[in-house]
Amino acid sequence: MRHRRALLAGIATCTVMLSASAAAAETLTYTTPGTTTAMLPVGVVSLHVVAVGGRGGGLAGGYGAVVAADVRADRGTAAGGPSEIHVTVAGNGAIGVAGAGGGGAAGFLPFPTLAGGGGGASSVEACGMIRVNDACLFTRQIVAGGGGGAGADGLPGRGGAGGSAGSTPAPGGVGSSTATQTAAGAGAGATTTGGAGGSGSVSSDPACEGGEAGASGTFQTGGAGGLSADLAGHGDAGGGGGGTVGGGGGGGGAYCGDDTGTSGGGGGAGASRAPTNGQISTDTTGQPSVTITYEMGHPSVTILAPREGAVYVQGSRDLVTYRCRPFSISAPIVSCAGPVRSGAVIDTTTLGDNAFTVTARDSLGFTFASTVTYRVVDQTRPRIARLRIVPRRIDLSSDEPSTTVRFRLSEPASVSIVLHRVRMAAASRARARVVSGVLGRNSFVLRARLGGRPLRVGAYRLSLVAVDPSGNRSRPVTRRFRVVDSDA
Repeated sequence: MRHRRALLAGIATCTVMLSASAAAAETLTYTTPGTTTAMLPVGVVSLHVVAVGGRGGGLAGGYGAVVAADVRADRGTAAGGPSEIHVTVAGNGAIGVAGAGGGGAAGFLPFPTLAGGGGGASSVEACGMIRVNDACLFTRQIVAGGGGGAGADGLPGRGGAGGSAGSTPAPGGVGSSTATQTAAGAGAGATTTGGAGGSGSVSSDPACEGGEAGASGTFQTGGAGGLSADLAGHGDAGGGGGGTVGGGGGGGGAYCGDDTGTSGGGGGAGASRAPTNGQISTDTTGQPSVTITYEMGHPSVTILAPREGAVYVQGSRDLVTYRCRPFSISAPIVSCAGPVRSGAVIDTTTLGDNAFTVTARDSLGFTFASTVTYRVVDQTRPRIARLRIVPRRIDLSSDEPSTTVRFRLSEPASVSIVLHRVRMAAASRARARVVSGVLGRNSFVLRARLGGRPLRVGAYRLSLVAVDPSGNRSRPVTRRFRVVDSDA
């Protein structure tokens, strides 16, 4: 299991669930904020990724996005080499702390703040189509945007909520207002460009100072929240969430000399990215992570003949046809084997259901087997040959009046024995019994009694008919003999 150790190398907190079969689905779950480089084992051809972005700081911080999509895994720098991916797990924003992965800042050190930093973005980078000197240029194929941080409460007034990320990044909420102070603006949710920063609160009272405008989001990073003049951190704005482009920071609240002021605006959410097959939704857990599920690539087997459920007549000479294909040109097939080679005759010697299995193995050691079941039926009549009656008469005056019947069978079968007395005027009623026959030579003793009744003096016709286990009936074979009484 060398590939397991390669996957675990460098992963800070990673839960791995691996099955015994190389072709079964295997899952990696990353939960520690930060970026990890993982080398997927050779044979991985595609990944299913579920990424959850970080939540913005504060009780009203916005939630991150959830992105679920399939990602193609390309080989590394060498043919047949492992696939390299870069996994980034977002951090949640907190009061005065931006989440790892591009969350926007809240407050300004070393001064305290009560505003929430923006949540970071979780992402997966894979080797892109463009290479330089056969080295991969990694691109962010999946990005789960982060939520905006909540604005700090004013004196009085509730701070604006952070916007939540999803298919459409939401803006933050506006701050509080008074008769002389406007509400601080909300940071806008990111679009194709970074979300605009919210405007700062404006005061018409000369004893009050207006708030600072929030910064606009930039590439991968949320905008910083605007500041309030309150040195205790009231009225500061929330930071924007990280993403492909970041959400805008909220606007700062106003602050007055009598220790009153308005609250700060919430930060906008960051933008997410998914391939065309992906889905983007909004998280509700507040637990950023990246979960990767993959299957090992394996060679494929196609069995063209015999086909599943096919019926063949015993002894027929239909030909086997099958082929094996590699999952990748860098892992050629080294063995493609069935009970017989492709082009040989299908085995139809055994009646009933027969299994036919072909196993492919590639140069990486991965194997795959495919099995079909076909049925062989018997449609050949059994044959009775060399029927003889020795002697050709039964003498009733002898101590044990009898004769011996000998014949050959082409296969095991039940043999029906029918006697008719030959009369000049009309046919007599038949007398019958059944014996078990084997392949080749067979014989039985025909006595002067059959069916509990004695045979009378006269001419008789003996007929044999064989029926094999498949119900096929032979043509009847007949011989004549006589019953005599030499003492009469």
